[in-house]
This record gives sequence, C-alpha cells and structure tokens, in this order.
Amino acid sequence: MLRQDIRLKEIDGVEITTVVDNVIDLLMAGTEVARRLEIRPDSFEKPLPVAEHGFAALIATWRDGRIGQVLLDTGSSETGILHNLDAMSLDPSGLEAIVISHGHADHTLGLTRLLSRLASRQVRVVAHPDAFLDRRLVTPKVTVTMPKLSRDLLRGGSVELIETADSTLLVDGTLLVSGEIARTSGFEVGFPPNQSWRDGKWQPDPLVHDDQCVAVNVRGKGLVIVSGCGHAGIVNSVRHVQAITGVEKVHAVIGGFHLQNPRLIAPTVAAFKSIGPRYVVPTHCTGWAAIHEFARVMPESFVANSVGTTLVF
Repeated sequence: MLRQDIRLKEIDGVEITTVVDNVIDLLMAGTEVARRLEIRPDSFEKPLPVAEHGFAALIATWRDGRIGQVLLDTGSSETGILHNLDAMSLDPSGLEAIVISHGHADHTLGLTRLLSRLASRQVRVVAHPDAFLDRRLVTPKVTVTMPKLSRDLLRGGSVELIETADSTLLVDGTLLVSGEIARTSGFEVGFPPNQSWRDGKWQPDPLVHDDQCVAVNVRGKGLVIVSGCGHAGIVNSVRHVQAITGVEKVHAVIGGFHLQNPRLIAPTVAAFKSIGPRYVVPTHCTGWAAIHEFARVMPESFVANSVGTTLVF
C-alpha cells in the first residue's frame, strides 16, 4: 500500500457516543472503556432513547485543552437522532462538522432536521460526491428505492459543504476523514444489491465508492477508527487508514462492519486477529453471526454496543 503524506496529529483522548444504532439495552454492563446510560430514579418519567436501523456517533476529541466535536452520520429517520440527543442530554450546538460515511438513507435521513436545529451556527458537512447519487437496493425478492441525499440541502446558509473523494483533516488536523478507500484485501466484495442511477439508467454499484470512515490517533495507544457501514470492507478501511497516515498501531475499531454474508466472517475475523486492535466494537449492520464470532474469537478485545454507550480512550 502506498502511503500518502497525511500527518494525523496525536490527541490526548477521545469519547465516542453512539447516538443511533440498531440496539438499545438499558441494563448492559459497562467495561473499562464503555460507559453505559445511567439509570436514574426518574428514568421512566421522561422519553428514553430509542433504537433504529441506522447509525450515528458523536465524537469528542481533546488535545492540549482544546475540545472538538464531530458527528459521523445522522441515522435513518428524520426525528430519531434529535430524540436521542435530547433523551441523553447531548448538546450538538458545538459541532464543528458532520461527516457522511456514505449516501444510504439509514445514515442520512436525520440530517435535515439536525441542520435546522443548528441553523444559527456554521457547520461543515463532509461527503464523497457519490453520496448524492440516486440509489436503490435490488434483491431477488424486492427492489427498494432509497431517499436521496440532496446537495441543495447543503448549499448556502450556515452549511459549508466539503464534497471530495480525497481524505480530509478536521479539528485542527486531529480527526481524519478517510476519503475513498482503497480495495486491497482481496475478499471484501462490497454490497452487491446496491445500484446507482448513472448515464440515464440503473447500473450495478456494488463497491459503494462513497463509503468512508473517520479516525483519530490517541497518544500512546494508536488509531481509533469509526466506520458507518464498512461497505468498502472493514479490513480495507483499517488498512487504508494505516497506509495514508503511516500509523500502524490500531487501538480500536468501532462501527458497522456489514458482514451479513457468512463467507466474509472468518477471513475478516482472521484479519482483525492479525491487525491486533485492543478493542473491537461491531455495531449496526455487522450482523448477529459476525458479532458473536468476534466475541468468541477475540473475547478480550470485544465490547458490545448499545445506543447511549460512550467509549472512552
């Protein structure tokens, strides 16, 4: 793999809070790095967070006393992310950027309402150009046309759209948006049901080129990588970040790994064993079988996830 000249500055620490995910468990036990939702005497007297098929993670970094806040994705409904932010008493007004991992609706549908709430402040939105394609999912049983992410929504006003396939550095050079991910593993084949409207017709688009992840480099620990869905291949994603930053040590990999295809599970877990992250936190679209295989093969590294979990590194 060729290395790009990207200097990802080290940070002192990071907190990653799951705002939207497929699972919520109010009684899930915490771990040395996973802080769970706190049960209080009035917990059932006000709205509780909810689960939905989607993903959003609030990432707070700190370095030399400077705190930065970035959101990866916005969930699969117009109201879910705002409901959960309010239910967890999380204030998004300090957001410096919103990163769109890819254009699928379960990662973008909360964006409109969220931007309306943030209208009084300038916020960057980072997305790959392909995130704005018309998309549909085609299986032998059903065809599903997806709501489209609109460029018009992100132009003018208080939104600064950064539309690029290249990597991007945010928060004073401490948070990396990977950009388009190199496909190097040899076994990760993308998402075959995905089709895009190009040149006046629907065309197969299994590689989902807009899929990207974010990463930080925690001082003394290494890379912490967060994936939305991992359509590019979660192993490809990790190796891509290693290659473009020159940082080999991986401390944690978090997010959707998209391993519903059972043939992908064994080679992916084997690759993770080789890479050797201290923590593995599969979420969202990873799939029940793959999550349990990570827990079985890497029990010292595996951390179960839930809406409201804050990972502290």
